[in-house]
Amino acid sequence: MIAAAMVACSFAVEAISVTRSSLRRPPVALMLHLAALAAVTAGCIALTGRPLFSMGVAFVLIGLLAVVGNAKYASLREPLVFSDLSLFSQVFSHPRLYLPFLGFGKLIIVLVGIGAAAGAFIAERPVALRQRWAEAVVALICLPVCIALSRRLPLTLQPFSDQRRFGFFSASAAYLINGLSSAQRRAFTRAEGNSPFSVGRPDVHPDVIVIQSESYFDARRLGECVSGEPYAHFDRAKRESFEQGELSVPAWGANTMRSEFAMLTGLTSVELGYARFYPYMFVRRACASLAGYFRRGGYRTVALHPYHANFFGRRRAFAHMHFDRFLDIEHFESASRVGPYVGDLAVADKLIALLQASDDKPLFAFAITMENHGPLHLETVSPGESSSRHTLGDDARWLDLTAYLRHVENADAMIGRLTDYLRGRNRPTVLCFYGDHVPAMSSVFDALETEPTNSDYFIWRNFGSDIGKRRDVGVETLGSTIQRAMMPADGGDTDSRNELQHMPA
Repeated sequence: MIAAAMVACSFAVEAISVTRSSLRRPPVALMLHLAALAAVTAGCIALTGRPLFSMGVAFVLIGLLAVVGNAKYASLREPLVFSDLSLFSQVFSHPRLYLPFLGFGKLIIVLVGIGAAAGAFIAERPVALRQRWAEAVVALICLPVCIALSRRLPLTLQPFSDQRRFGFFSASAAYLINGLSSAQRRAFTRAEGNSPFSVGRPDVHPDVIVIQSESYFDARRLGECVSGEPYAHFDRAKRESFEQGELSVPAWGANTMRSEFAMLTGLTSVELGYARFYPYMFVRRACASLAGYFRRGGYRTVALHPYHANFFGRRRAFAHMHFDRFLDIEHFESASRVGPYVGDLAVADKLIALLQASDDKPLFAFAITMENHGPLHLETVSPGESSSRHTLGDDARWLDLTAYLRHVENADAMIGRLTDYLRGRNRPTVLCFYGDHVPAMSSVFDALETEPTNSDYFIWRNFGSDIGKRRDVGVETLGSTIQRAMMPADGGDTDSRNELQHMPA
């Protein structure tokens, strides 16, 4: 009777998930739900000796994952996935990036659940050691059953649809088990070996600058209500570019590292399997990348990001991805802030300083901006501030859009400062600029009854004669396009061709 009540309660708690589904699921999904529930409960009893507390832990775990998943889906259009658990510690080290999306109400629910479980632990007397050993045996039996059932689920790796079809708890367990399996680690190694940058080196040696602009996209696609003024330098760069267009990216509203990894490795989400959700978690050894391609050609390879190097595990990952240096927040101590983050113009100044550094080697620099990182709804917007940016007015619904376009103006100034500097520079240079994903402005998009998914990019150079050819592509193709942009076009001017061929490697 107790077991039946516990199973019923587990399905009731699971139903609070935004991906809730009926009990008419494939039998293997129902069996996985029961096996995972038994493994968690029995394992907790074996460790604590407290059955009621352990059942509460199972319910709190399901409820906690569901509540956090709902908050994530509301902001990012994606429910919780297994790799999010590895980022849990960052909630405490970088609370501004996470807790505002959870919301005060949901945070209280989470804390109440944790508090109730703690109270049950204190009040309940532990069972005999013999029963704890029996529960340990149950847990050990259930674990291989969970693994076997997880492998039998026909998952699509589309989290929302998988959770709706198989149930939130079953699909989450399957993602966790399959994602952390040795088979997935081997699959990641095979995929990494197929990177277009695993072999070869540059034949010519212009400097190459790549800027991944936080949450950047052309908001004019939202309608004529958005002004073109925040995009003046962006528009000019597109007109003069080697190539430009919309960019398909594997992230929406956040998860910058997905677009980042795709650009640096040339690998698609399909090739990465479960690693698509948090690829840096799998980078534990030398990994082929665009930086490695340039490094083999004698380039200095530098990554710069005005935030903490350990965020997303970048410090470890970039070392494996062949960057010689990583300039993080410690190298921007005196830089000006725009809100809580280092401004984009400070990033432009740092890039120019790297280009000016006396060194015979050509430079490959990969910059990740931070200024436009949300939560936008925490920013202050003054009355009338919207007038130069959009025509929707100062209604509260549009405050996020006003704050966003204010940052876009600074990104545009960064583009202008860099292109102006490079136009007067004798050394050939290629500049790639792209947005990692659209901003997390769900309320704005809902109010306008639209949901953009693509960001934007351009690849510009200070040599040759380019006319801004448009080509809408995936972010994983940018590295290959940069390789093409390094070469003068047929019929290009002789001076730039000779300089490219004779630059020191």
